[in-house]
Amino acid sequence: MIAQAPKVEIYVTSWCPYCKKATNYFESKGIPYVAYDIEKDPEAAARKAKLDTRGGVPFVVIRGRNTTHYIHGYSVEQFEYALSK
Repeated sequence: MIAQAPKVEIYVTSWCPYCKKATNYFESKGIPYVAYDIEKDPEAAARKAKLDTRGGVPFVVIRGRNTTHYIHGYSVEQFEYALSK
């Protein structure tokens, strides 16, 4: 059986330097992701608001094989942990 790759969503803004670092991290690892600019996409902003009560960007959602991880901010350690699950 082939393991399913994690699904990665990143909620960002255009002015956020940590958002750019987060997208660069996934690009450098060859990990596909979908980025949503919450200032330009009202549906994405509403989706993020339901998932994230703390606010702030980047907000990363990693859906792994058995669990979903919600990560606030830029943290390579948290990204790698979530991707391994």
